[in-house]
Amino acid sequence: MPLTKKFSAAPSLSLFAAAALLASMLALLFAAQGPLGAREASLLAAGSLALILLLYLPFRHKQSVAEVRREVEERLALAESAAELNLRAVESLAIAIDAKAQTTHGHVRRTQVYAMELGRLLNVSQGELEALKAAALLHDIGNLAVPGYILNKPGRLSPAEFEKMKVHTTVGGDIVSRVGFPFPVEDAVRFHHERWDGTGYPRGLKGERIPLVARIVAAVDFFDSTRCDRPYRAGMKREQSLALLRSKAGKAFDPVVVEMFVKHVEKFDALLSPADLCEQVGEDEPKELQAAPPAPEAHTSGEWSNGFRSIARAQREVSALHELTQVLGASLNLQDTSALVAARLREIVPFDACVIYALDDRTGRAEPVFAAGEWAEFFSSRSAAAGEGITGWVVANARGMCHTPPELELTGAPADVASQIEDCVSAPLVREDGAFGAVTLFSKTAGAYTSEHLRLLDSVCLHTSGAINNALAHERTRESALTDQLTGLPNARALQLMLEHRLAECRRYEGEVVSVLSVNVDDFKEVNEQFGHGVGDRVLASLSAVVKGQLRQMDMLARFTGDEFLAVLPGADTRVAAMVAERVRHAVESEVFNVKTGRNIQVLVSAGSGSYPADGETADELLKSAARAMRRDKQARRHPATSPAAVVPIDAYR
Repeated sequence: MPLTKKFSAAPSLSLFAAAALLASMLALLFAAQGPLGAREASLLAAGSLALILLLYLPFRHKQSVAEVRREVEERLALAESAAELNLRAVESLAIAIDAKAQTTHGHVRRTQVYAMELGRLLNVSQGELEALKAAALLHDIGNLAVPGYILNKPGRLSPAEFEKMKVHTTVGGDIVSRVGFPFPVEDAVRFHHERWDGTGYPRGLKGERIPLVARIVAAVDFFDSTRCDRPYRAGMKREQSLALLRSKAGKAFDPVVVEMFVKHVEKFDALLSPADLCEQVGEDEPKELQAAPPAPEAHTSGEWSNGFRSIARAQREVSALHELTQVLGASLNLQDTSALVAARLREIVPFDACVIYALDDRTGRAEPVFAAGEWAEFFSSRSAAAGEGITGWVVANARGMCHTPPELELTGAPADVASQIEDCVSAPLVREDGAFGAVTLFSKTAGAYTSEHLRLLDSVCLHTSGAINNALAHERTRESALTDQLTGLPNARALQLMLEHRLAECRRYEGEVVSVLSVNVDDFKEVNEQFGHGVGDRVLASLSAVVKGQLRQMDMLARFTGDEFLAVLPGADTRVAAMVAERVRHAVESEVFNVKTGRNIQVLVSAGSGSYPADGETADELLKSAARAMRRDKQARRHPATSPAAVVPIDAYR
């Protein structure tokens, strides 16, 4: 080992050796002058001790300074580590708050970069720069005091909701003030919604009375907010956001701040990670920027991001359910109610197709009452018996089903449909007496649905069952009010509505025609008297089917009174209506109606028509014209003509 290293390794030993050597030299010097007396011996001892102290004390001082320096450096490192941990804790809190507001969790990081870089260009002080660093993260911490349904409301806020929203600046300022930051973080948080023209809140500060840090945060927060999709509006591309920001310079924002930001925004974006940039709308960033490696931020990856997404998902669930309960009662229309349920459901449980089923009490089958998304046409015509398939099992057992092969639901489905559907989930619609329907979702993605999705779907069904049940009851009541219970045909009121609708179309389009055909059973009173009203009702029901068979699909046949039927014939003029009347008479007279075992009867009918515009231009005029023509025909039939009219086939007027 070199001598210098040995010396530094045992400094005290070397110093004492040097002192002893010097003391020996002094003793020899005194001895050369003669014997030492007491006085000389004392002087020699004192000098040796002083010499040793003079050599030792400077070394001891140097050793103490090094220890102090090392201790100070350790404390500084600990303080910096604690500050970094505190900043990360603040950032995590800020991201969690943004997740509650359904804001992209890169918003606070982008705002921080924009604010700090802009602050440097504006030559803010070091304290203001530190304030921007923290305030960019915490500017919306006051949203904790704002209900989630207001933060995420898709439409315009009401005046009362806006007043509630405004408290977030005051609440945020109060929260930050309790932290005791040594730089103006509170000013930036409390006043970042003040406007340059003095119309902002909470205090209506104007111009340069607004703290500079607040003016900077306001501008960059606005820019990044407009770049990203929010529940209440779509995001903008960079140039659109910049144009909007420029238009508000001198009104909402400090024009100097806006000018500096617009001038350097591309440089600011170059400092952002691709993960944060991709949350902004548009592809106007350079390709090399998109390919740049993300900044190493351990606290924004993996479990952290999953945690923030969980907060956002929970908030979307609350928001969607709240909106459902708020607006579902606004309409009793089944289609409107079902469409609203499907739209809000899509926000929390993704699907490629959504089908809402209702149990038909007469047939015992779950019938589709609404279908949205892909394959809607296929599912609209596909019912399921109770206990059949996934939907049938859910309805029969009043329990949701997940993790089940979708093939069980797609028996007999076309190959082009069955091959695309990879997963499905279904939950029951329940009322007091059990399940009355189900909501079934289909996805093209294998394993798309988990137990968590089933829980969410169950929650939606629980909140919407009442509204869907009410809409179904209203629909059935409305149908009942417009349907004849004996024959299942539309009743007189339904016919009146249809006729008015057809006449309105005729008035709108010149040259359009429509006819009304009146069909009355001859001497039907005798059938009731001879065989009873029960038999008479069966004859009427059978006769209505025969008459309907002679009409087109677009025609409407209704039971008008006891033994009278009316048909609305769009596009049929007087000549065509007369041919249809004759064909109906011939079909009915050719039919044999069974009244009891071994006993059949033949029924005769009279028919007449009224046509628009030849016989009238209103519904009442056409109905009266058809009734008169029917009575003339009845009278004529009592005195038959010598040669019956030829029967015209139905294809003649198609």
